[in-house]
Amino acid sequence: MLNSKTIRRFAGLASVSLLLAACSSGGTDSEASGEINVFLISSPSSTSIQSFIPGFEAETGIKVNVSETPYGEAHQKQLLSYQQKAGAYDVAQFDNSFLMPFCQAQAMAPLDSYLGDSSEYDIADFGQSQQDYGKCNGETLGLTLSTEPMIQWYRTDIYEKLGLTPAKTWDEYYDNAKKVQAAGYGGQIIGFGPNVSWWWMTMVWSFGGKLYDDALNPTVNSKEAIAATDFLKKLMTVSPKGASTANSDEVTSKFLGEDIGAMINYSGYYGSVLDKTINKNEGKIGTAPMPKGSADITHLAGWNIGIPKDAKNPTAAWKFLEYVLGKSNAKSYLESGAAAIGRKSITTNAELLAKFPYLSQLEIPSSSRIERYPQIAVWPEFEVAAIDAVTQVLNGKSDSTKAMTALNEKLKPILAKEPK
Repeated sequence: MLNSKTIRRFAGLASVSLLLAACSSGGTDSEASGEINVFLISSPSSTSIQSFIPGFEAETGIKVNVSETPYGEAHQKQLLSYQQKAGAYDVAQFDNSFLMPFCQAQAMAPLDSYLGDSSEYDIADFGQSQQDYGKCNGETLGLTLSTEPMIQWYRTDIYEKLGLTPAKTWDEYYDNAKKVQAAGYGGQIIGFGPNVSWWWMTMVWSFGGKLYDDALNPTVNSKEAIAATDFLKKLMTVSPKGASTANSDEVTSKFLGEDIGAMINYSGYYGSVLDKTINKNEGKIGTAPMPKGSADITHLAGWNIGIPKDAKNPTAAWKFLEYVLGKSNAKSYLESGAAAIGRKSITTNAELLAKFPYLSQLEIPSSSRIERYPQIAVWPEFEVAAIDAVTQVLNGKSDSTKAMTALNEKLKPILAKEPK
């Protein structure tokens, strides 16, 4: 997931991605031998991938060179490399929010021909939403490297003591938090600080709104978006001290380290539950689907990984991806510490469910509409503007109607820059 400290640095990447919209290059296939250069982004997924390299090298004789870069620099570095067409990387990890800029730059090679021939990867082991997660214009440009829907977390001991059950609607979620707060605990927690856009757009979608229409006209001044923003502010009244400025990491650490009834956050943070230095409430953390609003949506996030179009050794690159992410090593990949990949064979595995109960939340119902980070090149600039507007509401400097109306106007020239 995004590191909260770097969120505002991405606005500049929008202009970089726009400059690269015409970039295109083709790799040349070779035998699956030699060596490959793998670009990874510092994360538990990167650490897990690297743990498989010795086994892959021993089995295939292919040497793997790794370059690991912090999130805040990674995508710009990749985009500039693709512009130069130097074939620097054979495999590259990227955040799904950059799928569209990479797609517009024609930077990643389609993987569908590999997928069609691979019983080891077995694309049918994923639900349709997961199969589509790394697609742009109908082509698969990235494999799923983590499956991280926004879910509901709750303290089983507090809920049991107060006779509560996980909320099915947002009104129930607020009512639960109010009862927990009245009992002397923190009611609930989400990130009202620098990552507030994650929760704000989740609620806009869940309340039946959209961020923009099919013609890329902003729609954040709709009654649904205004109601969602009002509800976000309402949740502040049932949140513990410090929540108003908390980033995503702090939200997680506070929930796991203090007495707080519930949290809405991405499932990818479950690794922190297993870390006893962070989780002071071991054995007391439950998970449930995110509450529903007027629309049944699932906010899905997670990493992708693929083969750059200018890769020098794409055949060996695919063998590496197949080895690390295929069915044979799927269980080992999860147990190595990575955020889970939502394979059906993983999310229904009784042994794994006993150890990682949250896996059941990765099975996204076919009735739920998938929403993800907006697939537009100007999203970084859009997000900064949205965070500023929502923060004005949360700190009482503006009401939701005024702030969303002003934001809608501010977004018009931003969306107008999106490559058609």
